[in-house]
Amino acid sequence: MSAVAHIDEYKTGKFYTDEFRGDMSWNGYENNNLLRNEGCSEDGIPRFVDVAMALGADDGKDARGVAIADFDNDGDLDVAINHNPGDHGPSDRADASYLRNDVGSSRSWLAVDLRGTESNRDAVGAVVEVRTGELSQLRLVSAGSSYASQHTQRLYFGLDKHRSVDRLTVRWPSGRVDEFLNLDSNQLLRIVEGGDLVTAMLPQSEPREVVAIARAQETVRGSDAEQEAGK
Repeated sequence: MSAVAHIDEYKTGKFYTDEFRGDMSWNGYENNNLLRNEGCSEDGIPRFVDVAMALGADDGKDARGVAIADFDNDGDLDVAINHNPGDHGPSDRADASYLRNDVGSSRSWLAVDLRGTESNRDAVGAVVEVRTGELSQLRLVSAGSSYASQHTQRLYFGLDKHRSVDRLTVRWPSGRVDEFLNLDSNQLLRIVEGGDLVTAMLPQSEPREVVAIARAQETVRGSDAEQEAGK
């Protein structure tokens, strides 16, 4: 049905109600996809393979937003997904999903935190380039990532089996360029605009983000239990 053909009804919000949609959203609760980068073909065309089912990531909830971060601080990126239960849907369909990556940390990596001085403090708009041998990677610090979600602003670089980085270049929004040479892998770099660099290890304590997800789920369940008790 075309919304344009029924524009007056569309503006009332009728087509967004549970009564109109029934038990299923417009998305139909499709299973999520997780695409693995297989590199380029001989023709230079990027290739991707859906590995969601094989890895248990093909959740059938009504997923609406995704946040990517190193939640467990082990050097690889994990995934948190939020869901829409509908106007009066059951809470177990609204719980956030946490997909922990225990594969990526087996290879070398580099994490970079930026702080602007001449540029904005969060360094939004900064571009970091990492070169290791023939491998070159670019990362952009951005604000706003997915619907109702925000990725980490810490930048991560997968380095395969390389144990060091030949050159790291930061291009700040102010126009300033900072460059660093011969950096070890598997560490966190904190870089302040102007050239100051401090190396550190990732925190080993349980990340607050994961605790927050668990507490949010418990709050929802507790609220549902109170409502049931009041009936």
